[in-house]
Amino acid sequence: MEVRIDEKGKFFTPRITKDAVTAFVRTPDKVIIGSVYVRPGNRLTDELNGDPSAFLPITDARVYRADDESFLLQTSFLLAAYREILLIGEFDALATIRDVPWNTQAAEPTPLIRDGEDMGVHVNERGKYFTLRTPKDAVLCAVRGSDLAVLGYLYIRSDRRLKDELNDEQARYLPMTDARVFRVSDNKLLYHASFLLIGRQAIDMVAPIDSVTRASDVPWLPVRSAEGSA
Repeated sequence: MEVRIDEKGKFFTPRITKDAVTAFVRTPDKVIIGSVYVRPGNRLTDELNGDPSAFLPITDARVYRADDESFLLQTSFLLAAYREILLIGEFDALATIRDVPWNTQAAEPTPLIRDGEDMGVHVNERGKYFTLRTPKDAVLCAVRGSDLAVLGYLYIRSDRRLKDELNDEQARYLPMTDARVFRVSDNKLLYHASFLLIGRQAIDMVAPIDSVTRASDVPWLPVRSAEGSA
């Protein structure tokens, strides 16, 4: 392996080339829009679940408050604690269901990573990489965590139960498709994404919709309510 030692005696090795993916990141009190980095051939799920680090590096990041979605800051680089990330997914997977500030063209469109800066990343202009994956069964579920409720499809391998998938210590994030994210306090639909990753450590409860027999009248539990009927 090629190793370089600088004048202070520090060791350096070549960085692994990665592809930049514009991501939507939701923590309990912030929304972050920025670039995360994925090894060629990996999905975002693989990258996050295989990363032993405590913090996720994000570049060209814009940060907003989660409660009123007001702008907080813009930075060329930040580190987000994995333990605080409730939801994360590719920005392009978000549907436009309402006006949000991060969809507005930034006043300064020039990338914050300047030409010539060595960030150890490579943006692939040919598209995304895809590889064959293990077949899984889709299960429509309601997922609760913090003040959020998510309705969408979780995936279970044929030789596993939902319990097994949730108890997998190697799975830091669980993939969900056709995910609708609601704020529980007022049942407002905040986001709708074709694909989203949910932080396992942030989950309070998971309920397969087919198992729910009674529920209050909330949009993230699409079953016929029996409460309050005469």
